[in-house]
Amino acid sequence: MSLREHLLKSEVGVYLTEADMLDISIASADKFLTSKAKIDEFLTSKVSIEEKLDGVKLTIIKVQEDGNLGDYIIAYKENILYAEEFDYQPMTKIKKESISNSQFKLVLDHFSSLPKNTIPIGTELFIEFLMSKPTLSSNYKSKHKMVLIGYSKSKYDINFGKLRTYNTGMLIDNRAKYAKELKIDVPSLLFKGVLGASTLFESGILSDKLKSEFNLRKNTMHWNNQELLVQDIKSLFLFLESKYGGTAEGIVASYNDKIIKFQQSFQTDQLHRAKIKSAFTDNDAEVETNYWKNVQGAAFGIVNTIKVTSKIEDMLKELALIMKKIPVTFTHSKKTEAQIKDDIQGNAKTLILKKMKGNNNCLYFGKFRVLTKAHYDIIKKGQRLFDDIVVGLITSKDTADTKDLRKEMLLAAFPNLIIIENNTGNISNLLNKTPKNINAILAGSDRVRDYQNQIGSQLGLHIKEIPRTSDDISATKVIQNIEDESYFQKNTPKEIWRLYDKIKKEYKGVVNGV
Repeated sequence: MSLREHLLKSEVGVYLTEADMLDISIASADKFLTSKAKIDEFLTSKVSIEEKLDGVKLTIIKVQEDGNLGDYIIAYKENILYAEEFDYQPMTKIKKESISNSQFKLVLDHFSSLPKNTIPIGTELFIEFLMSKPTLSSNYKSKHKMVLIGYSKSKYDINFGKLRTYNTGMLIDNRAKYAKELKIDVPSLLFKGVLGASTLFESGILSDKLKSEFNLRKNTMHWNNQELLVQDIKSLFLFLESKYGGTAEGIVASYNDKIIKFQQSFQTDQLHRAKIKSAFTDNDAEVETNYWKNVQGAAFGIVNTIKVTSKIEDMLKELALIMKKIPVTFTHSKKTEAQIKDDIQGNAKTLILKKMKGNNNCLYFGKFRVLTKAHYDIIKKGQRLFDDIVVGLITSKDTADTKDLRKEMLLAAFPNLIIIENNTGNISNLLNKTPKNINAILAGSDRVRDYQNQIGSQLGLHIKEIPRTSDDISATKVIQNIEDESYFQKNTPKEIWRLYDKIKKEYKGVVNGV
């Protein structure tokens, strides 16, 4: 069975989600090796172990074969990186000071220098970039390396600077070949063999550092106690220094149809992560909040001078030219001017994309137990005021049985409506799920304060109040009067009247006190 087949059918490992996006997540060995059978399989099977890296994941699609940067679309968290957007920052400052996105200039410059290669057009490359970032725990001595984790045959689409890919599963068969052509690394292979016996373990060692440390420990390892041996193996591998210097994040072990990982404890330690982040955060929370207000203010000021066009790369090039010239007028207790400029550029890029024609969308969410005229009018108003509207359908335990019916009502009234689903009204969760950029959240007058508290001063996002009128009847009242068809029709849009019998059947228990 190929690794790709392993990944697609494994109970742990890498999965294709419903949206056909590859989720490169790996199960923790500590949580997976919880039974004697699983431990026995792990220790007696042929296992490949490679170093796990602590970087950020880049998605790169090869789209043509001209031997220049245009051969690739390069993205981080779906945000496409453009050739000249980081030209405001000198390379010396990027390498020494940057803790943010300007480091991607190193990636762009690298790919612009590559000659033609044999990697097929339509190949998606999954690359780990070892950048400096407050959210990364491993302090590598050798920075800015790129490591090819895998690749896939993929389709893609681009909307307003966002790259979305649709792949067929991650492969590694040609990984070493592709990495050599790209002049980047592959994960360091440490071991290939059987772990559960001393002589077998020793014959599978592929790393000099591992061999040296194993020789020091092999006589004290618990070869006759499987549970303790797993902990010995974990301790041994996590002790090793990374190929890039400093502490390794962990290891990835592949065997049979399984892929699991052992990680350093600090990778899941929130206090440790907070300590790293605090190196670039002011000790006074109010001062830190004011700093980001200054960043946003500077970004708004710059973006207001840039003419919005359909060519994102031209606007980002202009942004870089402006930022190269203008001075920074405020400070931060723990950041350099170069780091402050990176913060401003990141905010300004977000605002530029949000201002583009066709990208001004809104979000409206609720349970919609019955689609009332009030709901209908708000959605209609959202369609008039914005380029598009995304509706969040909230399904809690008490509404789980009616989810399909509630969705059917929404689509009966608005056949082309974009609907996302969530189990709470948490705005951050909803925004993470929406397929479109959201500039506004629609709210009835009674929800404005709560929504505003949730979003705070989130960049480019505001609450759009839709005042309720005295004629607005709630879904609760419609349900309480569900036996009265004329009341139903008076307070719901005509598009759902054909569903009356189905809705009545679902909710008649409310009238009977059930």
